[in-house]
This record gives sequence, C-alpha cells and structure tokens, in this order.
Amino acid sequence: MDGNANDSAGTATSTADDLTTADDHREFSKLLSDYMLYLLVMQPTMMSAVAGIGEIRFRDTCAEAEKFFSRRGLRPTQEYSACENLLDVNTDVKPIHVKGDRSKSVLFDACMLSKELQKLGEKEKWVIMSKVWVEMLSYASSHCRPFTHAQQVSKGGQLITLVWLLMAHFGLGEQFQINEGHARAKLIVGK
Repeated sequence: MDGNANDSAGTATSTADDLTTADDHREFSKLLSDYMLYLLVMQPTMMSAVAGIGEIRFRDTCAEAEKFFSRRGLRPTQEYSACENLLDVNTDVKPIHVKGDRSKSVLFDACMLSKELQKLGEKEKWVIMSKVWVEMLSYASSHCRPFTHAQQVSKGGQLITLVWLLMAHFGLGEQFQINEGHARAKLIVGK
C-alpha cells in the first residue's frame, strides 16, 4: 500500500478535535456564549426554574465590570486593554474577604478562570471552552421547565429546545425516563 492509503485510513479514525482548529473552537465558543447570554437576558425563564438568580448575577457583574473599567479609564473600544487589565487582577485574595457575600458578581471568578486558561495551549484552551459551553447548554436545556420548551416550539423554537428534544430522544434528559419494557420516552411534567 502506498502512503496515501494509510493517511486516509488514519483520517477516518481521527476525532473531531483533530480536524478542527483553535479558531473553529473559539468561534463555536463565542456563538454558544452569546446565545447563552441572550437566553439569560432575553429569555430568563428558559435558563432555570429559578430564573431570578441569573438576572441578579448578570446585573451585579455588569455593574462591577463597569466600575472596574471606568476606574481604569477604559472605553468599550479598548477590548485588548480591558482583557489585559482583567488578567492583571490580583486573585490571591478572594472577593468574599474584601466585600462580603452580598454581591453576586462573577467578574472575579472570571478573572481566576481566565488566568488558569492562559496556562493551557491555544487549541486545548478553546477545545475545553467549547465543550464546557456544550455542557452548559445541555444542562440548561434539561433544567428548563417542559412547559417553557413547549411554549417556545409554538413560537418557532429555540436552539435550547432542540437540544432538549435531542437529549430526550437519546435518553439523556432528566425530565424523561424510559420505562422498563418500553422503548419510548415518557415525559414527566412536574406541577
């Protein structure tokens, strides 16, 4: 056999991560991140049975970020400088020791996470992030009330509802169960 046959056979057994670039994973992560933020802000009932905490965290984080950037004289067009400033945050002292537990902001946690991610290789970092966003979307879809998903279908649907339906089809959702002896899923709707 020539080398080309071996190369094509090796490609057939490659994983999806081997065939994608860091840019692909970064773009995918950004799309899912933006979509999840859209759900959090514009469709909060789709995000959780306890929708209010997400809104509180978002509001507190925005307020803290605005204060953080204004103290440093940064404008919205200075993304690179903003990222550098966030990476320069001292993460040795936990925010609970500085301001207590009243704020629900996750800005400091994001700084800690970004510092840890910077330690990884470029592709590895984005592969992990894209997988985490998929997990978050899956988690959110399975923790959304079935009634809310049903409402979305009647309005044209959302990606999160499609994920919920696919998870149910494959037996991955917590709101579905497969009864013994039956090969179909039964929707369990809590009141």
